[in-house]
Amino acid sequence: MINPETDRVLITGAAGAIGTALRAGLRGTWRHLRLTDVRPVADLANNEEAVIADIADRAALDGMMRDVRAVVHLAGMIGHYTLEDLFRVNARGLFDVFESARLAGVERIIFASSNHAFGCYPITETVSPALPPRPDSLYGVFKVWGEVMLQNYYDRHAIRSVSLRIGTYRSKPIDQRSLATWLSPRDVVHLVDVSLRHPDPGCLIVNGYSNNTRLKTRDPNWATLGYQPRDDAENFRDVLRVRGVDVDGPDREEWEWPEHGGSHARAPEHPPR
Repeated sequence: MINPETDRVLITGAAGAIGTALRAGLRGTWRHLRLTDVRPVADLANNEEAVIADIADRAALDGMMRDVRAVVHLAGMIGHYTLEDLFRVNARGLFDVFESARLAGVERIIFASSNHAFGCYPITETVSPALPPRPDSLYGVFKVWGEVMLQNYYDRHAIRSVSLRIGTYRSKPIDQRSLATWLSPRDVVHLVDVSLRHPDPGCLIVNGYSNNTRLKTRDPNWATLGYQPRDDAENFRDVLRVRGVDVDGPDREEWEWPEHGGSHARAPEHPPR
């Protein structure tokens, strides 16, 4: 079990949107937070220390793993990128983080996977982590690879892990799809917190969503972890309607995309350069 009073937790990608939410939500109870990002990490609290480094810098990774009991791995390319950058950060960088953690004796890894790991399933099919992955993009493929690598680390090296298949993370829902896939800042803090505190999660994969009325997945692993999300994208329907979003289609089970991954499932891959 990871102890919030005594054990050091490393958060990669700490200057990003989820990293910033985690810092605000965790630092009141987790007493030893080490933060890393390629960008500056602002406004450090007394129980936070920052290491500014590229995730591709293996020597820097090896150094920051010292005295770390658990890693929350958030760093990764998303949005606009070349395939070379995607591989450098989300494949090679992921390998280096996990392997550096293994060699340093880290006991638990919380991995920011993605719902794009199962994005090619039809939206009409209720998906759970028990089903085989069906990634909708190379981005999703590398997330699946991270999950598989953690299974190997559990079987071979007894490193406990929780892979979070994160949905649409925003402060508020942004479109019709996020009525089903939204993950709020409050709920992501709760999800990471219970993933760190659980006595023995084994090698677990969970869906990272809020308690949305229009949830299109099921996940018994929420109960295993003790995850009880509180926010619901449904509360923002009127706000989305004012912005011109079709929020009434889902009432008739009419969604603007045919797969769980939304536009990812049919978009062309990024060019190599």
